[in-house]
Amino acid sequence: MIHKLAIKNFTVFRKAEFAFAKGINVIVGSNGAGKSHVLKLAYTTARWSYEMALREKQIQIRPDKATLQKELGRKLMGVFRCEGVGRLSTRTKGRLRTEVAVTFHDFAKANLEFNFSTNSTTDALLEKPPTEFFNDEAVFFPTKEMLTMFPGFTALYRNYSLQVDETYYDLCLALEKPLPKGPKLAEVRPMLKIVEEILHGSIELRDGRFYLKQDRGGDFEIPLVAEGFRKLGTLSYLLANGTLARQSVLFWDEPETNLNPAYMVKLAELLAAIARNGTQVFIATHSLFMMRELSLLLGRPENSAVDRRFFALALGESESGIQISEGRSAEEIEPITALDAELKQSERYLETQLPQPTEQTKTQ
Repeated sequence: MIHKLAIKNFTVFRKAEFAFAKGINVIVGSNGAGKSHVLKLAYTTARWSYEMALREKQIQIRPDKATLQKELGRKLMGVFRCEGVGRLSTRTKGRLRTEVAVTFHDFAKANLEFNFSTNSTTDALLEKPPTEFFNDEAVFFPTKEMLTMFPGFTALYRNYSLQVDETYYDLCLALEKPLPKGPKLAEVRPMLKIVEEILHGSIELRDGRFYLKQDRGGDFEIPLVAEGFRKLGTLSYLLANGTLARQSVLFWDEPETNLNPAYMVKLAELLAAIARNGTQVFIATHSLFMMRELSLLLGRPENSAVDRRFFALALGESESGIQISEGRSAEEIEPITALDAELKQSERYLETQLPQPTEQTKTQ
């Protein structure tokens, strides 16, 4: 689980530090404030470390520093889909050095620090390499769903240069895992029940394609299912196949996309349940409704043990480049322009629905 992320001269951030909760982390902000970049950078470091752990197990020897640096640079370029790691440096005149430091909860051996400059190409220089790698899986849900694109996608991505970032490929690798049997499935059954009640069925993988098997009988090919439900179906399947287990990390960019408010309430309940089970959750959202619902839900007694942190990012003229406020609830962070506009619209709408005073009531 990721504890802290400290960055300097990275994309829109001149200087920033994030201290993340073990439970749920909610990042809100207007367009261009860097919320997706925070998610992707945290994901990249955790996923790279996990992949290096797998490589170490496979070849029975630790990759050397040159390999680690090359693989870290490759992962950054794959996730951010940039032409070179230097393109991730803050854009300004002259050369800059970008610095990133990552620490993990209860696993200091996986901590790392790396840097690169504006003219760097493929490698990220490891100033402090980890002494051990992060063994738990990190999963990233991009804004587009992947169940419909799944058939044959991993082979296509490996063999051709696709203009799709690597989070989609990594997600398909996770979806390829078969379903386990026994106690692990029993552990996630309460969470699966929440999703299956929304979908009125369960997600199945047959012959390389996904289907929604309805409770009342009949199967639907996944392209015939509403897109918002497909995203929930992805979550359901990763719970069922054990990818989202204790100590894993879930990153979700705009989970509210294509979901109406009634289902957002259920999604918030599901995210809280996943966090209670021991998975660290990160979400980036534009939705005032989603942010408030999570804040309300985490205030309930059953979620008192779930650590939480809310971050608000806003464009500004501060020395750090981006203004950042944080707290343990939505009420503790500074208003966001986009969310503030949503509040004002609600107020304007309510004003139009209220009875207008007549001449008689005005004189009374």
